[in-house]
Amino acid sequence: MKIVSLFFIPVFYLFAQSPTIESDARVGFESIKADDLRRFDTYLSSDELQGRETSYPGQKLAANYIAEHFKSLGLKPIGDNGTYLQHYDVELTRVSDKSKITVKTPGTSDSFSWLKDFYTFGGRDTSVHGSVVFAGYMDNALDDSMKSKLAGKVVMVFSGQRRAPNDTVSIQLFRRIPQFRPDPTAAATIIIMDNDGPASYARLSAQLAAFGILKGRMRLKGEETSRPIRATPLMFYASPSIAEAILKPQGKSLEGVRQMAFKDSVFAPLTIDDAVISINTSVVNEERHAENVVGLLEGSDPVLKKQVVVFSAHFDHLGVSENGAIYHGADDDGSGTSMVMDLALAFSKNPVRPKRSLLFLAVSGEEKGLLGSSFYTSHPIVPLDETIADFNTDMIGRMDTAHERTNNVAYTYLIGSDKISTELDSVLQVANNETENIQLDYTYDSPNDPNHFYTRSDHYNFAKRGVPIAFFFTGVHADYHRPTDTVDKILFDRIVKIGHVVYYAGWKTANFDRMFTKNVKSSEYQQ
Repeated sequence: MKIVSLFFIPVFYLFAQSPTIESDARVGFESIKADDLRRFDTYLSSDELQGRETSYPGQKLAANYIAEHFKSLGLKPIGDNGTYLQHYDVELTRVSDKSKITVKTPGTSDSFSWLKDFYTFGGRDTSVHGSVVFAGYMDNALDDSMKSKLAGKVVMVFSGQRRAPNDTVSIQLFRRIPQFRPDPTAAATIIIMDNDGPASYARLSAQLAAFGILKGRMRLKGEETSRPIRATPLMFYASPSIAEAILKPQGKSLEGVRQMAFKDSVFAPLTIDDAVISINTSVVNEERHAENVVGLLEGSDPVLKKQVVVFSAHFDHLGVSENGAIYHGADDDGSGTSMVMDLALAFSKNPVRPKRSLLFLAVSGEEKGLLGSSFYTSHPIVPLDETIADFNTDMIGRMDTAHERTNNVAYTYLIGSDKISTELDSVLQVANNETENIQLDYTYDSPNDPNHFYTRSDHYNFAKRGVPIAFFFTGVHADYHRPTDTVDKILFDRIVKIGHVVYYAGWKTANFDRMFTKNVKSSEYQQ
């Protein structure tokens, strides 16, 4: 792990007061202002834009806002048909909200609604009708005779292992979602979530909403259409109310069955023959349209201006929740998008142009799986072999808990800058030393990072295709993917410091005497 020692912080701030940048770059450097960043982010995260969800009206308002800004700066429109927009089509697959589960027992019939009571990560038409068997936890032992009782039945299991109910940490939900025991002979498996707490169905629903999963799966048009649907067992996550509707007419309680499975490692499947469950889901497919925003500032060198330095950020977010809450996305990624807009302003104001051209790229679709940057890198406006580097900013407006205790430290996590070319990392180090000397934290640069941040933002689509990248990020916080990610919490003065480093590193990269040399093992980071 590479991280600048906190011992040198006072020296950093001494240098920050007297940056030693080239005089040709100073006007642009000094043009990066907190007020401009605040103005951009305030609009991007406003209620009017309704969370900027990809392909929805708010995202298009944001795209037009960024395009108008690029136009006001005199950037060259290099998008479709002489505009600043690069359009692409997406396909949205979602389960119909008319999908339902029905439970029938002698004298009762109960109906349960999609999302309110159950959810599946799969996306296919389903019609299942059968009797029910309870099979305990994932680690309840089942011998062959017990397993035979599951064939053709709707199998109900408790999420996770028997020890899991004693696990009260918030991460419990993510530990237990993958832990199920689908039986290939079962008609379907229903995973019963906890009544309350971190692994409850209510918490699962909240998390699915926070990541935009409830609205369906979006992909680039034509992507995966040639792939066959995998014959995986049908699995559903359900509220305890469904299990209770089956057990109560039998004079049994869900808690009683849960305790039976919890107390003994061996749990004989409990068959409820006179309870019939019907699962009916249908898939809806929609074609929608989205756009990236691109603007070019031409370089001064008649040869090198054919090459570009890319400054990227995603301007989409999660939209509006099922209950009408707006996901404002002021940090994710209003902060990074505001930086790209301000860098475009700064370089445009600078009277001296760097040798290479500068491409300012605001992409949509990041929250849907890096779709906009995937489309751009598959359909590059400037060839990728003429792209010297991509500087990507995503969530640079807040502090994470690891740095809150050092409140006076200006920092950024720096990810991937040495993976494709160590020369890019060297340029960044020099640019930082000559400007703000902020803390460059390489914690998440490790290939063993369990968060996998290297693959989770738009730079990755450039890296996969061999373009050197640098990802700037200040960490996850309590408002990540929540409606409370609002502009009043953004630390704009800190963004200015990061912006100075990115600006000057971009300046040096645009004036580098050749394309960066690729590392011998750079292909390891292009997967």
